[in-house]
Amino acid sequence: MQTLKLLLPLCLTTLLSACNTTSYDKATIYYDRTQFPSQIVKDVPDLNTPITQHGRCSVIVSTPGSTTGPYYFCTYALTSTGLYVQGWDAKQMKYTEIARVDLAALRTVSLYSFLKNKQVQLTEERRQLALSAMIDEGGYIDGDATVRLFDAIRSKGVKVVESDGAVKPPAPAGPVYVPLIIPQVKR
Repeated sequence: MQTLKLLLPLCLTTLLSACNTTSYDKATIYYDRTQFPSQIVKDVPDLNTPITQHGRCSVIVSTPGSTTGPYYFCTYALTSTGLYVQGWDAKQMKYTEIARVDLAALRTVSLYSFLKNKQVQLTEERRQLALSAMIDEGGYIDGDATVRLFDAIRSKGVKVVESDGAVKPPAPAGPVYVPLIIPQVKR
């Protein structure tokens, strides 16, 4: 019992010291809603049409028909002609392009929805993007913003198809266990 009284505070301290108060996407992607339109125009000079929607996001880039691909935290800017998806380069303090989608070149768009998880799936000839809008503070999917993005793209006349399911990032590598066999030496 005495050991339990000593171990309990130690265990609680260890568990609480591992808490992370800032979500990883907020820590790695700079996004200020009020300044974003003026900042992105400086970093992406080709963006010369008015931005209709923008926000924080996560995107998976893959090939058409694939259900997995590299995962990025990002920001997006939707215009009347295209969708711009950027990462953040903290060393140069500017946005870097992850993908640029010409809405006229899109073959299909679909919306995957399961509970609060929503994903806009954009398919081009040789690329597929699965994008989920995030809340401004990061850490959680903003289902309403994702649906608004889907509706805006659909309204441009892009063909809507049924989603085949979620596009997911690759599974993380698991630990490798190497069994050690130590023969017993009889004396």
